[in-house]
Parts: sequence; structure tokens; C-alpha cells
Amino acid sequence: MLQQTTVATVKGYFSKFLNRWPTIKDLASASQDDLMQVWQGLGYYSRARNLHKTAKIITEDYQGIIPNSYAELIKLPGLGPYTAAALASIAFKEPIIAIDTNVNRVLCRLFAISTTSTTQKKQVQDIANQLAHAQHSDTLTQALMDIGSSFCKANTPKCHECFLKSSCLAFSKDIQNILPQKPAKPIRPKRYAHTFVMRYKNQVCIEKRPEKGLLAGLYQFPTSEFSDKPTTACYPASAQWQHIGTVRHIFSHFELELVVWETFIQKKSQGLWTTFNDLNNYGLPTMFRKALTYVKT
Repeated sequence: MLQQTTVATVKGYFSKFLNRWPTIKDLASASQDDLMQVWQGLGYYSRARNLHKTAKIITEDYQGIIPNSYAELIKLPGLGPYTAAALASIAFKEPIIAIDTNVNRVLCRLFAISTTSTTQKKQVQDIANQLAHAQHSDTLTQALMDIGSSFCKANTPKCHECFLKSSCLAFSKDIQNILPQKPAKPIRPKRYAHTFVMRYKNQVCIEKRPEKGLLAGLYQFPTSEFSDKPTTACYPASAQWQHIGTVRHIFSHFELELVVWETFIQKKSQGLWTTFNDLNNYGLPTMFRKALTYVKT
């Protein structure tokens, strides 16, 4: 849950999640719709799907026991090198260093690594492999994380308070403030779409998104395909449609401008209809909840 998300945001979701599914077996038996309903608003929904898949794999293939080695952990859906290494190191005492943002920054400065991208990643990993200790890698991993968060901060490193300053090559060269080198951020492209709030009395029409792709398996109001350029609305039903607002939503790799349309119909068409109060029972992504702020219920 903490991937790309702050602790403050995650706290409420984490408690609700554990209360609903306290064990791996409970999570494995959950329906995807229920999982997405609890996850809604947290974003990055592939995390939830991968968590669900991993719970099923652990239940079915590992008899409900989390595998205790990096080699096995890295095979599980959603577990990247950092998460797998953190579990292997801290929970299972494997001689491996987990490299998060803090650890990467500390090692880049300690050893004055001034390269970027994959070259930097390889150099840091090579150093971490050399530092890994047969009995104490868990302590070293957590110590490096703490040094990064307490002393070796990104923008205002407290070098003069740091007990590693005499060994820090970046400090000796006075280049700590420019390390680690970061690649230039790419320009986030913009995309456009229309969403249609079709109402019948106190009900609204929703639909389920495809099981693969962006926001897979979640629910939405009938919505057009995303386009690289603004398009003319193609309404899903013949009615008097009114433009009621425009939502701007940031995804990790693009920005979306979502034009919101509303209409009232006299006879329900085919589709899934629900009351506005019951929308909370469906996994409705944040951008469609933003669209709801323009709807008078």
C-alpha cells in the first residue's frame, strides 16, 4: 500500500483491510470486486490485484506459509527487488541488503557514485552485495534506512551531525547535495475522454471496465476511450445531455482531462443500475468520484 502513497493516506485503508481479511487465506478467498471496493480511492489498483494473486499462490502453492528466500519471494506477483529483499533480509535474516530510496542515497554519497540510471543502480547493488553480512544484514538494512531518513536527507543532509562523515566520499568532495544524480523527468502527456452520468430517478448507470489494462476490473460511468486529442462526445443514449464539469486527474504516466456529461432518461436502458448511495459498494476510481462532485443528487 505504501508504494507511491504516503503513510497518512494508507493508515485508514490498512486498518480496514486487515479487519476485513486478517489472514492470507481470508484474502485469497475474497472476491476481486470486494477487494477493489475496499481499495477504492487508494489508486495504483494493480497493487490490489497483485496482492490478491499472491495470497492465492501462497495459500495454494506454499500451504499458507510465506516463502522465506529472496529467490522465491521475487517470483510472487507485485514483489519487486526491494520488497523481496526487505522481507528476505529483515524477516528471514537472509544475507541481502534491501535498497530503497534512502539506502540508495546513502550508498551513492558514501561512495560518491555520480552516474545515473541503470549504471547507478548496478553500482549501488554491487556495493550492497559486498556489504551484506551473514548474520547482520537485517540490522544493516534498517540502519542504512534510518541514516537516510535521519541524517542523509535528500535536500538538507545533516552531514556535520552524521557519524559517517569521515568515511563519506561525497562529503569530502563537497558534492553531497548533488548526489544521487537523477535523470530528467519526462514530460507527462495529456489525454482526453468523456464520461456520461446517465440517471433514472434515483439510480445511475455504471459499467465494469475490462479485466486487463488501466483500472482493470473497476467500475465507471459509461466512458469513451482515452484520446491523445480532444474529441466530440459520442453519447451512449439519445437524450438531452448537459456538460456539468471537467475533471483533471493525474496518473503516474499521463494527465487525463475528463469531460463530465449528465442526462435524465424516462426509461432505463440495458446496463448495471445502482443508487448513488450504493455506489460505495463498487470499486469506483478516484477520477469518477471527482466527477460525482458535479452531480446534484
